Amino acid sequence: MISRRLLQALFSGLIFIALPACQGKPPSSEGVVATLSGKPISSNDLRETARFIGLDALASRPLDSWSSSQASIVLRETVYDRLLEEKGKELGVEVSSDEVAAEKKRLEETGAPSPAHSPYSPPDSFIRRRLILEKTSRKVAPAPDVTLRKLKEDYKSHLAHYTLPERAEAKDIVVRSEDEGKAILAALAAGSSFSALSKAKSLSPEGKNGGLLPPFAMGEMPSPFNRLFSMKPGEVSPLIPSPYGYHILKLVRMIPAHVRKFASVKSSIRKKIVRRARRKELEDWFSKEMSRNPLVVLPRYRPFLSLQEP
Repeated sequence: MISRRLLQALFSGLIFIALPACQGKPPSSEGVVATLSGKPISSNDLRETARFIGLDALASRPLDSWSSSQASIVLRETVYDRLLEEKGKELGVEVSSDEVAAEKKRLEETGAPSPAHSPYSPPDSFIRRRLILEKTSRKVAPAPDVTLRKLKEDYKSHLAHYTLPERAEAKDIVVRSEDEGKAILAALAAGSSFSALSKAKSLSPEGKNGGLLPPFAMGEMPSPFNRLFSMKPGEVSPLIPSPYGYHILKLVRMIPAHVRKFASVKSSIRKKIVRRARRKELEDWFSKEMSRNPLVVLPRYRPFLSLQEP
């Protein structure tokens, strides 16, 4: 079976982990470690894969210092990527410079490591390689058509997954000192606006929005917030100490437990079904390719280097 990390990379749009602009030489060169259909796989091939999947620290160490699980993951990725790249060449898959530039820009805009945010940046060669792998995987395992009936069947079969528990919608004021908190409670008792005081006094980021917090269920927030589930709408809590300071909470409303409507989750259900179908098709493809392309690990590396699941 294909490794979990590889599947996530192919189906969820892996964003490269930061890579050094200048790679240092490995401490030693172990040479060929295995062959795939008679073609050598070198220690440098494994190190390149390790860097490609974001394990740069691992790539700088001797192979015999890698754990068997680490070595297995890297070997699996090396073999899989080589087979997929060869399939891409067979299918005529290409990636243009414009596509590489567009992907690099997208990574920067979505907060991926870039020169503006870190001393590391994915090289263009790595971006090109990922795009080729993604394009080829889509040709090997294209997205299936999913009927509306199938979507509804999946929805009905997993209603518990789409059921939201009771949630509280509340406002919060956070201050540093107990005296400041008591002064705010006195102001609230005298009729001052909770939202206005939160905007003026609260240390919380939500203060700029009048202290309004996103709805949350019991246990999803620090324990002091559980008090809200025993309060009535409009009620204000006493001063509550926490590691963040002193809180004053106001319950706005309780949102009853309910099942999300089909229309609101239809898109995510479709993605899940497509991802599952493509994963199965790629697993079958990989198994067939491995039966036609035997992998032989050299005796020295067999104690810790294999395609067995970690």
